[in-house]
Amino acid sequence: MEPSFIAGEVIESPRKRPVDAVMPEVPSEKKAKGMKPLRVAGVPEHFNVPWHLAAERGEFDDAGVNFEWITEKLGTGAMIKHLKSGTADVVVALTEGLIKDIVTTGSDIRLLGTYVNSPLCWAISGAGEGSAAKGKVGTVEDLRDGTWGVSRMGSGSHLMATVLATERGWDVDKLKFEIKGNFQQLRAGVNDGSTDAFMWETFTTKPYHDSGEVNRVGDISTPWPCFMLAARSTVVDSRLEDLQKMLAVINKAAVDFHESPNSVKEVTKRTGIRAEDAETWLRGVQISANRFVSEAAVSRVFDAFRKTGAISADAEIDPSSVIDVRLAELRRDIKSMKLYRKPELVTALHRQLAANKLSKGAVSYTDLSKFDINLYKGVEGVEAVIASLGITEGNRVINIGSGVGGAARYLAGKSGCQVLACELQNDLHSTAVELTARAQLKSSVHHVCGDFLELSRHFQLSSYDAIVSWLTVLHFETKLPLFKSCYALLRPGGKMFVADFFECGKLTEAEWTTLKEEVSCKDLFTSLQQYKACLETVGFKVTVADDATGEWKAFTSDRHEAFTKARDANVAVLGNDVYSGLEAFYSTIRNLYDAGNLGGVQITAIKPLGW
Repeated sequence: MEPSFIAGEVIESPRKRPVDAVMPEVPSEKKAKGMKPLRVAGVPEHFNVPWHLAAERGEFDDAGVNFEWITEKLGTGAMIKHLKSGTADVVVALTEGLIKDIVTTGSDIRLLGTYVNSPLCWAISGAGEGSAAKGKVGTVEDLRDGTWGVSRMGSGSHLMATVLATERGWDVDKLKFEIKGNFQQLRAGVNDGSTDAFMWETFTTKPYHDSGEVNRVGDISTPWPCFMLAARSTVVDSRLEDLQKMLAVINKAAVDFHESPNSVKEVTKRTGIRAEDAETWLRGVQISANRFVSEAAVSRVFDAFRKTGAISADAEIDPSSVIDVRLAELRRDIKSMKLYRKPELVTALHRQLAANKLSKGAVSYTDLSKFDINLYKGVEGVEAVIASLGITEGNRVINIGSGVGGAARYLAGKSGCQVLACELQNDLHSTAVELTARAQLKSSVHHVCGDFLELSRHFQLSSYDAIVSWLTVLHFETKLPLFKSCYALLRPGGKMFVADFFECGKLTEAEWTTLKEEVSCKDLFTSLQQYKACLETVGFKVTVADDATGEWKAFTSDRHEAFTKARDANVAVLGNDVYSGLEAFYSTIRNLYDAGNLGGVQITAIKPLGW
């Protein structure tokens, strides 16, 4: 079904058996007796399998919770109605729909935590095989002036078209929409030529891509976690202890689900998804089921709805107002960082490429490198690392924090090496994947998205020739586990390059606040010696430890000055919104270096041969 927050829409499914039969109600003998039921509503989809596994294993019963599951096929809007009518106590629903209802209706619904921390991937589909409209849309960029089919205004398909336009730097006010209704009508719309494209959840759409009925043009993921848990405040008032027990059970069930070797089989059995698709989904999903709610995610949802007109353009939001603090906790994550709070990096890149007639078609990595390498010293810095680490053709290299992929593409294109590009943020990752394909480097650069410490558990040990990281280590709250992982991944004789911050003077409380809130940096080494010692603790031999503070201070000052001096030209390309965001970030970093307590270091370390 479409991830929609509008109720009353029956969605056609390609599955052969009814979804009601796939997710059965929990047998009564499994329920805690003599207790008022705690009713949880959710869609009959793959995301909710952990609830059913936990119930069937009797885990809610063991915790003293009389758990009942309500299957709601009509999505988030229908589940919100359940909450308001009292027919459900808790819902597992789409983040954007819950936040919109809280903000626009003044309801007492509040978020209890994050259920699925990963984003929802939306497929962008155009006309299929045999259609007269086939070939009208070949790339996402072809849709800049196209007409979007939507189920209805205000639906998820409408919201995500707006998010896509914002990320790519298009004029949101010029977007064109045609209301089609249900999934079948959306597919018919692209094939009869009345619309150019539509969006729908990727795994629901995949059977129609496989059959050729519609063509997959691209995709976009929500720039926020996709599913939250929510309840009315009055329910929390009366059922706080029961809710705490229930949330503890589902938190453990989520961990068990990800660790179980049978998860693919369970998803396939319960949802009808093919095994290979279930496996792909599982690799990319993070069912966290915890109390944390991203502050930046709340803000991003709010901003997206302002752009659609669903929320007043001058409205403001306090993210803490949408959570119930008895169960949920706001968390500042890397998306709270000023540079990433809005999609400025992605938008700036797309607008620069469009201004230079590089927005679609094949493009060389060298042409892209003028715009996609957001590192101190740019291309020169990447070439210096290639030379210093001796990266050559056939080498295997990991790039931690690869962003939009500029450095990874340049490494592979220049040296002929193979690069595993690891990026935490999905909007940067998806942009990187698209540009790598356009640069015809898919065989040399492989992009993966997620927390590096989690991703690295699946990488082959002692098999990489080099690991590189530019201004990424500073985002890791604790560095020792990261360095241990890097050491284990490198082959004997492999090298690691790190460009990073360190504390060269005692940072003030105000400076630490800036680093935490605007740079997502909570901890730094207090000297070069301490930095070296940590690397040496895990076995590295540090061969170079250059204090780059003076050089970086001059660079960040010059960058800000050049950017502001060319204000008119930059605004003409980037737009005032993106220009202002980048200028504020550049100013923040310049001021931190100018104060004299923030330092920069460039370190090269080797995993010794033999002893």
